[in-house]
Amino acid sequence: MPAPVSPPRGTRLPVTKFTLFVGLYALIVGVPLVLLIGASGWLHVRFETFWWVIPALVMTLLASAAPLIYLTILRRLEGRILRDQRRYHRTLIAASSGMTRIKDIQTLCRLIVHVINRAVGLTHTGLFLYDTETQRYVLRAVRHKRMMPAELTVEPADPLIELLQEQKDILLLEELQAEMDMKRSDERAKQAAWAYSWMRKLEALLIVPSFSGEKLLAFLVLGAKRNGERYTTDDIAMFSALANQGALAIENAMFFEELRANESYIIQSEKLASLGQMASGMAHEIHNPLAIISGEAQVYLERFKGQDVKVDAVLLSIIEECQRAADITRRILRFAKPAPADFVAVDLKATLEESLTLAGYQVRMENVERSVSVPQELPKVRGNQNQLQEVILNLILNACQAMGEQGGKLVLSASASNGAQVEVKVEDTGPGIPANKLTKVFDPFYTTKATGTGLGLFVSQRIVKLHGGTIDVASTIGQGTTFTIRLPAVK
Repeated sequence: MPAPVSPPRGTRLPVTKFTLFVGLYALIVGVPLVLLIGASGWLHVRFETFWWVIPALVMTLLASAAPLIYLTILRRLEGRILRDQRRYHRTLIAASSGMTRIKDIQTLCRLIVHVINRAVGLTHTGLFLYDTETQRYVLRAVRHKRMMPAELTVEPADPLIELLQEQKDILLLEELQAEMDMKRSDERAKQAAWAYSWMRKLEALLIVPSFSGEKLLAFLVLGAKRNGERYTTDDIAMFSALANQGALAIENAMFFEELRANESYIIQSEKLASLGQMASGMAHEIHNPLAIISGEAQVYLERFKGQDVKVDAVLLSIIEECQRAADITRRILRFAKPAPADFVAVDLKATLEESLTLAGYQVRMENVERSVSVPQELPKVRGNQNQLQEVILNLILNACQAMGEQGGKLVLSASASNGAQVEVKVEDTGPGIPANKLTKVFDPFYTTKATGTGLGLFVSQRIVKLHGGTIDVASTIGQGTTFTIRLPAVK
């Protein structure tokens, strides 16, 4: 059984003061009373009618000395009772002032747990932090893992989280027990019962939440004190202050993590821009020798045509392949060309067909059944054709790579939606994307490919948003994935 926690308004010190007060004044009353009962005969014989003066004098002296005795003893007791408490309070204050200087979120979580567990002397401590990827509260740091398994998570819709969001204060096991004893049947009572059960399983006495505005960032789960002492109101006040400081430190660490990610993204973007310029230069360099080879082949074909059928076939093959390679270089040049500042009306039907052709040069599509379904009267959209082609090409390549060598079906379709939008869909019959990863596919540098950069879908989303549109994804495991782009139509 976990050690009990004191009521929010009760501490050891007031109890000790009361005990000391009662003891002293029992002495003040008790000694004269003993004299009256035990020595009244002797006093009566010795002092006759003034025998009662002796007990009264003793009581007066004791009553006069009692405050001094009380204060002296109380100071000693206070020093003994509060010495350890003040020590770990100072430790926690010093630690909280240094937390905001830590930039790494995992290091920060471990430090918070370690300092609290060691300073207060707890049986176990755990810190749950909201994870944006899994959209759950994940146990990021723990002391004494046997009490709390590392894989422990809490859903945002859990009654415990709802109770913390509503109360915005520390949860105490005894307070939850008191609410349960009232035997109410409202929603609050259900939340309290659930939270009490959850805390009992982990042998936790306190849960200390950390908020950023209205958002619950994290919460600490604290076990009992190893020395068996109760939590005091001073402890609870200290934990509340520490939670506020911890929320600020966590926000700072998250900010620096995001800053590092953005810095990496900028560096990667510069690398990609350099690669684009290099690809453009290489396309020019490749195009020139291709023109020479094709021209020489055409000259020899005209000069020796009809003399040898096999030679004619080889020369025709050289000319066709040179034209095909030249077509690829022209597409690369057009694709790498800087985007114009102004948007124009873009024909999505031509863009879809050209993107599908361009994708055929980059991935094997022999086993991919392709289908393009676009009505002739499809409205045009206002935008940059190169950028929109980049988005569609990226979705096609992702679909083909997802289906793999076994192939599948790739469907490109477009339709007018509500007269003011054009809806484009890229569907495949690949393995699908797990539900817990759907929310991460547009995150920068997130990829499931061994050689991927994780920027394709992130950049695609940025381009679509720049065009005033949206891009969504839906997927079913074993059936495939569908990306839907909605763009404003040209009026």
